[in-house]
Parts: sequence; C-alpha cells; structure tokens
Amino acid sequence: MSDSQVFAHRGASGTHFENTMSAFEAAARKGADGIELDVQQTSDGQIVVIHDDNLHRLAGVDQQIDQVTAEELRHIKVGRGGCRLIFGHTIPILFDVVTFCSKHDLSLNIELKETVYGQPAIFQRILQYVDCLADVHISSFDYPSLQLVKQEDPCMETALLLRKKTVDWECLSSYHVDAFHFHKRLWVEPFQTPLIESEKKLRIYGITGSESFLSQSPEITGWITDYPKRVQKKIKGSR
Repeated sequence: MSDSQVFAHRGASGTHFENTMSAFEAAARKGADGIELDVQQTSDGQIVVIHDDNLHRLAGVDQQIDQVTAEELRHIKVGRGGCRLIFGHTIPILFDVVTFCSKHDLSLNIELKETVYGQPAIFQRILQYVDCLADVHISSFDYPSLQLVKQEDPCMETALLLRKKTVDWECLSSYHVDAFHFHKRLWVEPFQTPLIESEKKLRIYGITGSESFLSQSPEITGWITDYPKRVQKKIKGSR
C-alpha cells in the first residue's frame, strides 16, 4: 500500500455540515491528513469557502454568491433546512481556514469554483494566503484557470478534476498539471491504464471506506472522503 493521504471532503462532511469550521475541526479530530474545500468570491472580492455559486441549497436564499458583499454574507447561515436559523453556521473565509490548517499541520486542497475562474488577481491572493503551508495544491475542473495559477507560481502543485467527456483520455500526459483528481467510478478500464501511464499524481474522490481497492492501489496519492476516520482505519489496517 502506498503512503497515501486522506483528505476530508469539504471537511468531515459525512457527519458535519459541509465547508464549515465545524466540519474542518471534526476532520482534524478524526485524523484526516488534509482538507479539501471549495472557494468562491463575493461581490467585493472576499474569498470564501463554499461549494455552490448560488446560496439556495445551502442557505435557503436564492442569490448568487458574487452578488453579495462579504458583510452581507457574514449574516447568512448555512445548514440543514429549517434548523439553519438557530443551528446554522457562518460561511468561512479562506484566510481563516488556511490559518486553521497551519495550526493543525493539515495539508490543503483548494478547489477553484465558478466565480473565481480566470481571475489572476484572485489566484495571486490565494497563493499569498497559502504561503505558510507546507503541503498545498490547487484543483479545478477549469483547466485554463490552473494554467493561470502555474503562470503565477510555477512551483504550486495543480490538479485537474476529470470527467469522462471533458478530457482527451489518449493524451492525459499532455495536460500541464501535476495531478489528476477523479471520481472512484473512473478507477476502472478503459480509464485506469491511461491514468497510471500519465505519471501524474492521482487522487480519488467519492470514497466511503468500503472500497476493496483501498488496499490494492499503490498508484493513488490521496483519497478524498466525507468519512476520514473510516478511511484512515481501512488504510492503516492494510499497510
């Protein structure tokens, strides 16, 4: 078994509400090696940690994240249904989560989302924020954005998120990124061999801890999961 890392997907989101400080704190307690999170930006340029570009699913407010100021967003809570007004969570800013990762010696996977695509000024700020971290990489479905990140900092590790129909599977090695991230459904042929032959770092998301290949995939650098404690237990038991 490879010495692979376990990344808590949006924090320990299997047991805590996604992309909140509560979920990140739980990830640290549950033994995650790192955190995976998503970043969007507000109308006044604050970089915040939230997956969706619209607040409806998470906060019950039908408004685009980039049409709300950071101050307005500070008063909006995310959470489950009717409980969010009382038990909801504030939306973290990226700087605070980076500080948390630095304090707890956690690796960090920052996924760039729609409202920050193609914006070098935002990427410059992200790179400044994470300069204190020993292990960080930036991922996205948007290949041009990752190219811009590389232009800003050639040493920053970048990871392209793959779907079946968004890349040329016969020419994976031609993508100028350091890693590929993909759903576990793609860890089969005809995709598995091109992934291995690409010689990129490989991380798989959608992991629950029940997968048999967790103990049979030395090519995998990282596992991205909602259940970090469960996956750590499975991996450690197979080493």
